[in-house]
Amino acid sequence: MRRIPSFVYGNVIGGLITGIVGGAFLDLKAVVIFSALLAANAAIVSLVCWWRPGFEAAAWKLWLMATFANPLMLGALVFTIDQYECLIGSRTGWNCMFAGIAPLVAGVCLVPPVAGLALRWWTSRRNAPLSSSTAR
Repeated sequence: MRRIPSFVYGNVIGGLITGIVGGAFLDLKAVVIFSALLAANAAIVSLVCWWRPGFEAAAWKLWLMATFANPLMLGALVFTIDQYECLIGSRTGWNCMFAGIAPLVAGVCLVPPVAGLALRWWTSRRNAPLSSSTAR
């Protein structure tokens, strides 16, 4: 059986915790929905990162792919571009009510890949053999 890479654990658990924290400001239903949505998107991103660039790739490549392959991030960016007039203030009204949510969602989507990379770094550091200069 294959071992699940630490990046996947960090990415999915980071999404789950981010959703719990974000939903805690509202109610229990929001906690469940936010955490499930962010964890599911992190799982999708992990599958994409497994395919390309691979879990052993450089951290910057893995972060870029994990951030911009996220369906929630892509949706937030598209919505932000679509509602840019509301964001810069040239259009107002009821149609602009949710325009400020998309940049917030895009920002929240940055957290799980960072958590995945942090866990990957921590486990590689913990499992690294001691060098001859530090071992006594």
